Amino acid sequence: MFSASKLFAIDVDEFAHDPELEEAAIRFANGDDDGAEQGLLEVLAPQGARVNHEETWLTLFDLYRATGRQERFDTAAIEFAGRFGRSAPQWFSMPEVVSRMTAPAGEPAGGAPGGGPQALAEWTAPAAFGTQTLAALNAAIAKAPQPWRLNWTKLATIQDAAIEPLAKTFAQWAKQSVQLRFIGADVFEQVLKDATPSGDRSVNPMWWKLRMEVLRVMHRPDEFELVALDYCVTYEVSPPSWESAKCDYKPLAADGSFAAGPAIVGDAFRDSLTSGMSAGYSDTLVPSTQMSNMSTVELAGQILGDASAALDLLEQKLMGADLMVISCARLIRIDFSAAGTLLNWVTARQAEGRQVQFVEVHRLVAAFYNVIGISEHARVIARQD
Repeated sequence: MFSASKLFAIDVDEFAHDPELEEAAIRFANGDDDGAEQGLLEVLAPQGARVNHEETWLTLFDLYRATGRQERFDTAAIEFAGRFGRSAPQWFSMPEVVSRMTAPAGEPAGGAPGGGPQALAEWTAPAAFGTQTLAALNAAIAKAPQPWRLNWTKLATIQDAAIEPLAKTFAQWAKQSVQLRFIGADVFEQVLKDATPSGDRSVNPMWWKLRMEVLRVMHRPDEFELVALDYCVTYEVSPPSWESAKCDYKPLAADGSFAAGPAIVGDAFRDSLTSGMSAGYSDTLVPSTQMSNMSTVELAGQILGDASAALDLLEQKLMGADLMVISCARLIRIDFSAAGTLLNWVTARQAEGRQVQFVEVHRLVAAFYNVIGISEHARVIARQD
């Protein structure tokens, strides 16, 4: 946990706007890890505009740590060391670190015995999803306790006959208080994205409806609106409207753990700052004529979709503090929907005369805070390693 002495040792230079890094941050926030990586690798290529820009390399390392891609990290680390004459940052997998935060005592972070995602799921999608596959899915969850863990990592295509029935299944889930946990949700989303090219009216519109129903179940209103607009333009029809789903959905990590999905709010650490300490840190943070109550709390995991519950808990643990320090050292990702709610929360705290600081934020999240405007109402301090 952070202490006041550690806090004041941090370099607090403002995180400047950087369009190229912010583009990668937007892709990452949308769950497009490959797109974020591709954008960074392009500018870090031998003839790239940022091949000698150290901060961009560090952003790439943050991406690899946030997504658990050790082999790619190690390859980039060798090139980094040769180019800059010093070692790359230390490797660690953020999903694994967060997984250990939530694993029950005596149980491995990955969950059930057997090890892989397939052993942890009630049902695993084949490469080609057909009508019989849907029947097998329904049969599997009918006899399984909730939450239902569905593994999509092998999925490559959905047969035409199964598209509409699968869309209806997701529409039913959206209307019910069922608990859904998806392993390989990014694979599923990519299949749907590839099948719905913008402007191609030859594509069965049920593909688009399935994609939107999936986004509804995943509680992704911002992405739903973008897809609905694309659908509207492609088929020259009115776009479907967003309706909140009743189901409880969480993504699972590749190892089947629950860690990377929900946000985790740690216990608060309280301290007091004298006027001298606060003035030495920043003349914009705390009135210099009074004692200031500081609370530090950790925000970890991923904040996706509806962030209200996490922010309610955050506010509860920071109650009474006028300087709120939120450690994001183990915060993997925040998406557009959650970031909008977080911006409103930060703005409300500022209006109350309270100060919010996000510290040890990995660079993609820090850049995304700039995009959303959070950095205009709170201090955002990027991690140093």
